[in-house]
Amino acid sequence: MKVGSPGPRATETEASRWVAATEAALRRAGGRSTAARRGILRLLDAAASGMSAEELLLALGAAGLPAARSTVYRPLDTLREIGAVETVHPNPEHHRYLARRSAHQHHLVCEVCGTVTTFDGCELEDEVIAAAVATGFRVRRHTLEILGSCAECGPPAIATEPAAV
Repeated sequence: MKVGSPGPRATETEASRWVAATEAALRRAGGRSTAARRGILRLLDAAASGMSAEELLLALGAAGLPAARSTVYRPLDTLREIGAVETVHPNPEHHRYLARRSAHQHHLVCEVCGTVTTFDGCELEDEVIAAAVATGFRVRRHTLEILGSCAECGPPAIATEPAAV
């Protein structure tokens, strides 16, 4: 298992590649390049733990690009549709949007501070997919979010029972 860091984002070159590839995918999908959309891409690119729509809205305003909520949510929907961002859920009321830098990644999500650590690969996924296929279920895609608390936040406030697989 390769675990990513919740700290600063990828190198400048890797980051520039994600923004450029995402802008190209948006153009192919018929999207216009607007200042707000470019701002959203730059903000998501720089946020290793992702950002909520509200954080994006505030950050755009602080950068001199005041925007309406629809100006943030509409591009986020499009970015999810083209596979450029993923959504994680630190709690049921909040969503964080993260730049998707690899075709297959999973997340450790701190329910206390919202830090998201991305990791590639998972031995468990082969077993889960095999179990699904054995029941006749056709897997289209899957996600794995492990919720808890990061090292800085300490033990989770509520202990949970292990889920039956």
